[in-house]
Amino acid sequence: MDPVKAAIWCIESRFASDLTLDEIAEVSGVSRFHLSRAFGVATGRSVMR
Repeated sequence: MDPVKAAIWCIESRFASDLTLDEIAEVSGVSRFHLSRAFGVATGRSVMR
């Protein structure tokens, strides 16, 4: 699965929970740095907003 799609799925499925960037990156299968860059390019927003 695309890391950005995996991150969005993780965020939406655990919306009520406190998530960290490291947890989202782990689910996405990439480093937090890669996820931050890829998410920003794909969505125009930061992961943690």
